[in-house]
Amino acid sequence: MKYRRFPKIDESEISILGFGLMRLPQTKEGEIDEEAVRELVKTAYAQGVNYFDTAYPYHGGKSELVIGKILEEEKLRDKVYLADKCPPWVIKETSDFDRILDEQLSKLRTDHIDFYLMHALNKESWTRMKDLGCIAFLERAKHAGKIKHIGFSFHDSIDVFKEIVDSYGGWEFCQIQYNYLDDDGEKKRGNPGKQALAYAAEHEIGVIVMEPLRGGLLANPPDVVKDIFKAAPVQRTPAEWGLKFVWESQEVVLLLSGMNAMEQMLENCATADNSNPNAMPRAQMAVVSKAKEWFESRIRVPCTGCHYCVPCPQGVSIPDVFADFNNVAMSGKLEGDKKSPSEWYRNMNKNGQGVSVCIGCGACVSKCPQHIDIPAELKKADSLIG
Repeated sequence: MKYRRFPKIDESEISILGFGLMRLPQTKEGEIDEEAVRELVKTAYAQGVNYFDTAYPYHGGKSELVIGKILEEEKLRDKVYLADKCPPWVIKETSDFDRILDEQLSKLRTDHIDFYLMHALNKESWTRMKDLGCIAFLERAKHAGKIKHIGFSFHDSIDVFKEIVDSYGGWEFCQIQYNYLDDDGEKKRGNPGKQALAYAAEHEIGVIVMEPLRGGLLANPPDVVKDIFKAAPVQRTPAEWGLKFVWESQEVVLLLSGMNAMEQMLENCATADNSNPNAMPRAQMAVVSKAKEWFESRIRVPCTGCHYCVPCPQGVSIPDVFADFNNVAMSGKLEGDKKSPSEWYRNMNKNGQGVSVCIGCGACVSKCPQHIDIPAELKKADSLIG
């Protein structure tokens, strides 16, 4: 296993592969398969993985319980770094910060969390958390020894990312979505990409990467993309190409992978063993670029996720509909306008956030900086993924 350091945390050597505990194996009854997780945790540690990442909402709050129990019973708690997150959507008043943290410590069976993040910050949640005094809470919790290091995870534009970084000099690390589809934050407002890597480096903030394989899309891409990789000068699985792309950036301390099968764990650990920054020659980077171009050519709606079109008067979650539409298209399932119903989209409809409540009023059209005919594109999305 390879290790890197956070710029402001010199004493800690962190495995470049972290175990993300959001998509754990489950039993037929839909519960976490605790024994399968136990074997994955033991194998991860044996392979050199020393960073384990959970969060308050993962698996309905049960991820924290399971990892806490396993680390205690396997006597691994003091041998690894444990990361957890404060959920802004649960925080309604200042006292909630300490209440939630104490609940997490109890569930994790520990007296401290090594890496504690404000979870999934965007402009709205950051403003609200700041007003409620999250910085004072984080510093107080760190002084008390309940948390060791302070960070945040993020989903918004590069401008908001810079605002959060500039607002507080005590950030020690951050977590962003980054992969070869989400590398350019100037084009994709929802993921700040390489611009965030550079800005974090300027401020000596270590970067953790989430979704390095885009929720599995890059690990199991359409056959056309697999053929692109098969024709490459060096043979790797699609997952290897995706992970190595992220590890190319020396600003990345580690990436998180939601490994829920032993073969995934072993393959990713082996890839980590053979990955270094700035190691892929131009010919190999060109292969990745070709794969990226194919995915981008399948994007149906040029939506950047800026959210200028919302709130919709009827409650349509326009950016989320388009994001799901594009994700299904990039999976290759809509070739030739073939229908491919999406469970995610159907749930949006059930929750009153899908196209079923759109009345075509056009209130969103004038707000769109990309000049998208939003009502027309929503109808197309509904016809293909509904």
